[in-house]
Parts: sequence; C-alpha cells; structure tokens
Amino acid sequence: MQLILDRSSAATLIAFGERTLTLPGRDETWVAKLGDLLGGEKPTALTVGVGPGSFAGIRAAIACLQGLGLGWGLKPRGFPSAAALALASDLSEVTVVGDARRGTLWAVRYRRTGERLEQIGDFRILARERFVPTSEMVSPDAARLAEFALRPVELTAELLPRTVAALSEAALLADPLPIYLHPAVGAAHAE
Repeated sequence: MQLILDRSSAATLIAFGERTLTLPGRDETWVAKLGDLLGGEKPTALTVGVGPGSFAGIRAAIACLQGLGLGWGLKPRGFPSAAALALASDLSEVTVVGDARRGTLWAVRYRRTGERLEQIGDFRILARERFVPTSEMVSPDAARLAEFALRPVELTAELLPRTVAALSEAALLADPLPIYLHPAVGAAHAE
C-alpha cells in the first residue's frame, strides 16, 4: 500500500490504502499519528505533496518520508498539491489559483481526460492588480482572495490517492522538492 502525505495546506493530510487522516491546524503530534495510522504495516510506496503552499510544512513532510524511506528502502516521489485541487473541482479544464503573497498569485492549469489528470504548462506568478478571474478557476485561498470571487476548493486526505493515481508517471517527481514560487529572500541583493 502507498503512503501519501501532504502538509502544504493548513491541515496535515495522510492516506494509507483506504485509511485517511486529516489533522487540522499544525498538530505537533502528526508524526506519531502517522505511525498510528500505519499500525506497524510497511508501505510499498511513498508519495509526498510538494505544494505550492506552506513551505515549512512541505519541507517537514518531505523530510519525514525521506527518513522513513531510508529505513524501509523506499524512495519517496512528489506530486504538485495543486493537482488534488484540480481534481476536487470536477471541471474538465481548470486553473488553480492561490495566494503567493507579496502582492502576487500563483496559477497552474490542468486538464482531465477520463481518469487522467494532466498539467498544462508551468506554475505562473501573476500580479494581483492585473489578475482577471474566469469561471474555470478555483482556489484553496478563495476566502483570502474574496475580491476575485473564485470558486473555493479544499485539499482533503481522501483526494490524495485519487490524485496520485490520476497523474502520469512523468508527473510524479523522482526527487521531491518544494515548489517555491519566489526567489530566495536576499537573492536580489547578492550582486
């Protein structure tokens, strides 16, 4: 069975086979609860959500699965957390939009064909003041982006297995790294 972990949103989401666990907020006992969910069983695969979202949460999830993978002889793969949001929309073509802070938004487009989900293009950064929403846009940050009246979607633990199954092997990252949308702070001053 596959173990899937995502900490890109405000919740910690875990799926292991048919079992799912949603821990609201930043539950400090999430690693112990992940162990309880496993119940002593060893996964056959490890997959982790790489965002965009909470950079610290994403890094902690990646580090956790990398550490567990060392002991089990498994190498974790990554998937864009935005793919689960696209799947939750039930639209055949959808743009997922999120708050990238610093006066910007992030956006990525997906197409669903049957059970397959394909990312169309790369993640983009958009200036908030120039953003024009459409009816094919959804957002996990709809409340924070209320002025755009985007359709809200929520990342849930139940979506994780469906999302990973809907992505092609090429879309699953062999080396999971957080999707970081802004240059490192201070990078502009390095010159």
